[in-house]
Amino acid sequence: MDITELDLNLLIVFDALLRTHSVSAAARQLGTSQPATSFALNRLRKSFDDPLFIRTPRGIHPTPYAESLAVPLANVLETIRSDILHRSSFDPKTAQRSITLNMHDVGELVFLTPILKRIMSVAPGIEIRTVNREIAEIEPALRAGEVDLVIGHFPELHGATLFQQRLFSHSFVSIVRKGHPIAGHEMTRRQFLDGDHGIVHATGQTRDVLSAELEAQGLTRRIVLSIQHYLAVPMILAESDLIFTVPYAIGEQLAKLGEIKLLNPPFKEKRRVVKQYWHTRFHQDPANKWMRGVVAELFVQSNKRPRPVKRQS
Repeated sequence: MDITELDLNLLIVFDALLRTHSVSAAARQLGTSQPATSFALNRLRKSFDDPLFIRTPRGIHPTPYAESLAVPLANVLETIRSDILHRSSFDPKTAQRSITLNMHDVGELVFLTPILKRIMSVAPGIEIRTVNREIAEIEPALRAGEVDLVIGHFPELHGATLFQQRLFSHSFVSIVRKGHPIAGHEMTRRQFLDGDHGIVHATGQTRDVLSAELEAQGLTRRIVLSIQHYLAVPMILAESDLIFTVPYAIGEQLAKLGEIKLLNPPFKEKRRVVKQYWHTRFHQDPANKWMRGVVAELFVQSNKRPRPVKRQS
């Protein structure tokens, strides 16, 4: 196709249809009528010699060819908007907006306090919101701008449309109540195996992230309690002799909430890497660049530069 034969205004309609999966929703977003948007879609079909979208009970669904164009199209339009038509600025001192961070409740315990402290001191008009989306929902939410950054250990999160930056890696620590029968700050293999354990697992899972790794080393815990939220741990430990094994940063934070002792566990574990992720559409967005700069300044432990996430085969 010769670019001179294509009405470039149609690409804006194409992008809106890809994001909304609805002719009427795309029309509302573009401030035009539904018939005009349908007419534009017919012109797009002729230009690309492809149906582009198929009607389904849940709206219009892009064809494989249309899906293959989604990322390059979004990148081209974002470049035109940000670099050619308007280069927006962002002043944290005067900005009035919200920034949405996707993280587990683990992340809320570790990240929120230092982030909030920094934001309140340098950007008083910024509101921080947190969400915890299912892994399949994260990339679409980043692409749509519903989530600005993802922070945490998300090994399943990958794709050519995302950037990542390594913040730090963490190990694990076992925690018990102060006064627990295990003395000192070391736990033997026998004490670990003989103890009663509690675990914190993600919603929809029945095991925590460490179970399979421990079993591979011949360490099978006697689990008597499984819960979904870390904030319940201090109260549970205060009234029991249970042992929880958690990421070290979480153990430190929980120790501030109760009479909790940290113990070095008797096993070797693979260190988990914590990263921040963002979408290529917002790589040059001033507010997004500023926010991920704040996160990097607070938590990065090396000078590794951000790089695109490699697609896993």
